[in-house]
Amino acid sequence: MHDPETTVVAVATPPGRGGLGCLRISGSRAGEIAGRLFEPRPDTGRRSGLDPSPDHGPGQSKNIQFGRFLDRDHGYLDHGYLVLFPHGRSFTGELTAELWTHGSVAVLQELIQAALAAGATAASPGEFTYRALRNGRLDLARAEAIRDLIDARTRFQAQVAFEQAEGSLSRRIAPLCDELEEWIARGEAAVEFVEESETHLPDGALARAIGSTIAKCNELVAEYRAGRVVRDGARLALVGRPNAGKSSLFNRLLEEDRAIVTDVPGTTRDTLEEDLVLDGIPVRLIDTAGLREVRDAVEREGVSRAKRALEQADLVLVVLDGSRDLDDLERDTLGRAGSESGGSGLAGSGRWVAVTNKIDLRSGPEIEGTLPVSAKTGEGLADLRATLREKLVGSGPLEHPVVTNGRHAAALEAALASLTRAVTAVADQVSEELVLEDLKQARADLGSITGEFDVEDLYDRVFSTFCIGK
Repeated sequence: MHDPETTVVAVATPPGRGGLGCLRISGSRAGEIAGRLFEPRPDTGRRSGLDPSPDHGPGQSKNIQFGRFLDRDHGYLDHGYLVLFPHGRSFTGELTAELWTHGSVAVLQELIQAALAAGATAASPGEFTYRALRNGRLDLARAEAIRDLIDARTRFQAQVAFEQAEGSLSRRIAPLCDELEEWIARGEAAVEFVEESETHLPDGALARAIGSTIAKCNELVAEYRAGRVVRDGARLALVGRPNAGKSSLFNRLLEEDRAIVTDVPGTTRDTLEEDLVLDGIPVRLIDTAGLREVRDAVEREGVSRAKRALEQADLVLVVLDGSRDLDDLERDTLGRAGSESGGSGLAGSGRWVAVTNKIDLRSGPEIEGTLPVSAKTGEGLADLRATLREKLVGSGPLEHPVVTNGRHAAALEAALASLTRAVTAVADQVSEELVLEDLKQARADLGSITGEFDVEDLYDRVFSTFCIGK
C-alpha cells in the first residue's frame, strides 16, 4: 500500500467494454487532479469549479457536473459526469473524485495515464478499501466481506456477504472482546493491588467468565462448517463404473444436456466440470471417467483424473447401475464409503452419497443404504438434492452464518486454545500473571478478526487479494 498522503487512482469498474465506466481518484489532491481531466459543459448552467464542502442544501448538486473528459494533451476523449465526494463523506473517508464515462477500455486507460501525469499514483489492489479501514470507515472483517460481496456467485452468498459488510460478524465479536478486557483489567488490578480486598476476584468468577466466552467462541466456530461452503462453494464428484449413468445424472442435476451420453461404455474419458446452485450454495459438479481396469493410455489418464477428483471432492456421489447386480469394484467402493463415514453408513456425517440409478429398469430389490433415482425420468432427484444439501450445510432452514472466512475461523480457534489454557491454569491454581497472559493472547486473536491491532503484514496479506479499483 502507498503512503496515505499520496493520491491514488484506478478504474473501479470491471475490465472490458460496458455501458458505463468509472475512474476513482482518492486523496487530498483528488479534486485538483480530476479538474485537469474534465471540462464542464457551458450549456449545463453550472459553474466550472467544484465545491468540496459537504454543506449543500436539499436539491443542490454542486459536486456533480456534466462535461467532457480530457486526455494528456487536453484533447476531448468522452463526455460524462464528474462527481466529488467531500472528505469524511466518501467510501475511503478522503476527498474522492469519480469520473463516470462510457465503458470504453481505451478511454479509461487514457484517463488513467492523464491522472498519473497530473500527479496521481496507481492504486494497489484493495487500496481504496484499505484507506477506508485506516480512516475508520469500516473494520477488517467488514472490508473482507466487501471482497466476498464482489466475488459472490449466488444470491445467498451475496446476502451473507452484505450482512457481514454491515457488521454482523463484528457485532458478534465485540461483546467477547469487551468481556475479556473487563476480566483482564480486573485480574491486573488484583495482581497490582494484592493487599486491597476490594480488588480480589470472587471464587470461581474468573473460571465461569472464561467458560462463558469459550461457549460463545465455540458457537461461532460451529458456524464455519456451513459458512465455508457458503463462501467458497463445494466440489461434488460423480464416480462409478462405466455406463452407470453418471453423465445422465450430471445432466439431470444441471437441468441441461452438458455431458455427452451414449450407450457405449467409457464415453466420458476426462473430467467435465460445471457450476450448480444447490439451495443457494455454489457447487462445482464434476463428471468423471468410469472406474475400471484399462490398458489404453488415454483411458488410463481419464481414470487417474477420476481418482484425483474423488480425493479432492467435498462430496462424492457414487453412481450404481440399478439394472444389474453389483460387482466387486462397486462393493469395495461402498465399503470404503461406509468406513470413511465412521461406520454410520452412507447417510452419516461423511462425504459419501450413493445412488442406485436406472430404477426405471430395475426389477429386483433396492441396494441397501443407497438412494433410488432415475436420471432418465427424474424420479428420486428431489430426495437426492435434499441429501446433498444436508451433507453440505445440514437440514432445516439455511441460516446466514457470520463466520465464512478461514482466517476468521483460525483466529477463533487460536483464541479458544488460549482460553482453554487459561481455564486449566485457573483450575490448577497457576499464577494469575500467567492466566492473564493467556487472556491477553485470546483478546489479541479476536482483535485480529476486525483488525484492531495494527499488524501490517496481516493487512498486506488480506488486501492483496482484492481487485484493483476497490
